[in-house]
Amino acid sequence: MLALFCLASAAPAAAQPASAQPAAITLRFSLPISPDSPTGQNVHEFARQIDARTGGAVKIDVLGKDRRQEEHEVVAAVASGAVEIGATSLGQFANDVPLTKAFLQPFLFNFDALVEAATNPESEIRALIEKEILYWTGTRVLWWQPYGSSVIFSKQLLASDPAAIATRAIGTTDDQTGELIKACGGAVRRVTPGDVVAGLKSGSLAAAATDIMNVKERELWRVADTITNLRYAPSLFMIVVNDKAWQRLTAEQREIFEELAQDAQSYMWVRFATVRAEAYAFASEKGMRIVELSKGEVEAWRACSAPLLEAYLERAGPAGPKLFSAYGKLRAGPCCREPPLKDDATKD
Repeated sequence: MLALFCLASAAPAAAQPASAQPAAITLRFSLPISPDSPTGQNVHEFARQIDARTGGAVKIDVLGKDRRQEEHEVVAAVASGAVEIGATSLGQFANDVPLTKAFLQPFLFNFDALVEAATNPESEIRALIEKEILYWTGTRVLWWQPYGSSVIFSKQLLASDPAAIATRAIGTTDDQTGELIKACGGAVRRVTPGDVVAGLKSGSLAAAATDIMNVKERELWRVADTITNLRYAPSLFMIVVNDKAWQRLTAEQREIFEELAQDAQSYMWVRFATVRAEAYAFASEKGMRIVELSKGEVEAWRACSAPLLEAYLERAGPAGPKLFSAYGKLRAGPCCREPPLKDDATKD
C-alpha cells in the first residue's frame, strides 16, 4: 500500500515547556480547482499527512474559493510569496520557462508510459526542467501530477480535422496551445480557464482547447455538446513551493515533504486511468458526443503543427539539446519504445 495512506505511528516527543516549543509554520496553498476533484483530494491528503508527519510543526492551509488565485495567477503568487505553495497547469510556466514547452509540443509526449517515465523523480528530463523553473521563477517543484487529456470543447463544431477550425474563434488557456491552433488555421482567443464557459455560452468562441477534466470542473457540459479528443500533449498539474519558504524548513521537514510529494504523485498515477475514464463517462452521461481522430486526421494535425517543434528547438536554450538527448534515451528504453497498441485516453 502506498506510503501516502499508511503512516507508522510515531512515538510522542518528550514534553517541553510551552515557551521552548517553536511556533508552527503555516504554508498557504493556492488550489485553483475544486477540493472535491481527484487533484483536490490528493492535495488535502498531502496537507493532512504533512501535519501528521511533522507533529504539527508544519501546517498547510489550503485556501478556499474566496481566497485562492486563479490558475493563471498561481505561478506569480508563489514566486512573489503571496502564497507559499500552489498548483497549476504546466502550460502556465511556458512563458517564463521555455524548456517546459517540451511537454506541450504536439505529439511528442503522447502516451502515458512515456509521460510517467519522464516525470519520475529520477528522470533527467524532469531534473533539467525543474532546474530551469527554480532559476526563472524562484519556485521549487514538489510533484508533477497527471490531470486529464487535451481536448477541444465545441457546440456542434466537429474539430477532428484542422480544416474545420479554419478562421473560427478558438479559446486557449495557454500560449503553447494557442500556437498549435494558430498553426492549424484557427483564430486564437487567449482566455482564462474561468472565461471558457462564458465564451462558449455567448458564442464569442466557436470552441475551446482545454482539458477533459473541465467537463465537470467548469461544467462545460452545459455550454458544449461535442468533445474532440486531440491527445496531442499530456495534461499535467505542477505543485510548486516558494524557494524561500522551502529554505525555512528544517532538513528533516524537507525530507518529509519530498517523500510525501512522491507518494502523492505515485498515487495519482495509480488512479489516473480510472479518473480520466470517469471524466469521459460523465461527459457521455450528459449527452456529449466524444469524437476520436482517425489516422488520417492525426496525420493532418501532425502536418500543420510540425513547424512548432522546429521553432521550439531553436528557442529551447542551452538546456534544449540535453533535454532532447535525454528524450532519445527514454524512447529507446523498455518503457517507451512504442505507444500502446490501444490508446487508453478514453477507455481502459
